[in-house]
Amino acid sequence: MNDKEFLKREYIAQNLKKVPFFSGLNSKELEIISSISTIKKAKKGEVIFMEGDIYTGFYCIVAGTVKIYRINKEQRESIIHIVYSLDTFAELPLFENSVKVQSKTAKFPASAMSLSEDAKLIHIPAKEFINLMKDNYLICFGMLSGLSRKLKILQNQVMTVKSLNVTRRLVNYIITEFEEGKSIWTKDSEKNTSNSFTLNIAKIDLASYLGATLETISRTFKKLQDKKLIKLKGRNITILNLNGLKKLL
Repeated sequence: MNDKEFLKREYIAQNLKKVPFFSGLNSKELEIISSISTIKKAKKGEVIFMEGDIYTGFYCIVAGTVKIYRINKEQRESIIHIVYSLDTFAELPLFENSVKVQSKTAKFPASAMSLSEDAKLIHIPAKEFINLMKDNYLICFGMLSGLSRKLKILQNQVMTVKSLNVTRRLVNYIITEFEEGKSIWTKDSEKNTSNSFTLNIAKIDLASYLGATLETISRTFKKLQDKKLIKLKGRNITILNLNGLKKLL
């Protein structure tokens, strides 16, 4: 292994270590996974894979944001999930039917597109990864632990969309992402006290993600502004009254 390959593996292993999905694995196991993985880059609007494409493996985001979506019969887009840095996507087919994955007949159940100008991804190939899990049961159990945590997050997301009206969905989304520090917002200042952010995805994508129309989301933003809870200028948002937002929930 030459120096370039060594540095690539080290880079991948160090980034995988930060991802909750791989939190059940030790350094040696992460190094094994890094040996079969590759680094990919994607520009804003670039399709990473399409629904129905042959399944090749799953991805970990080192930097950037990716949307997972489907196109219905009416050619309308529905966003299933928005994935941020240090998170994974497209891993479910891997555990759903390993026989199809190994015979290269499994397909991606949805499409993925980069929402960032310079997204950086780690691609973990499906067939090789399944072979690793077969040879190392600790990797297998470690991944199942991470998968379980992710399924709980997705379940909570579905319950939120079903149980809350649009105003509460948007407010809940803003507050949750803000407080978890893993948000669609980018701080315009390095100061921790800053309440100003930049919306990192288009409002139409946010509307689809929250199960609403663009017009409804725009009206909801205006309502929050009229109540002096936030200030909105383009994609720049300032939270004026966090406690007031929380009371809406």
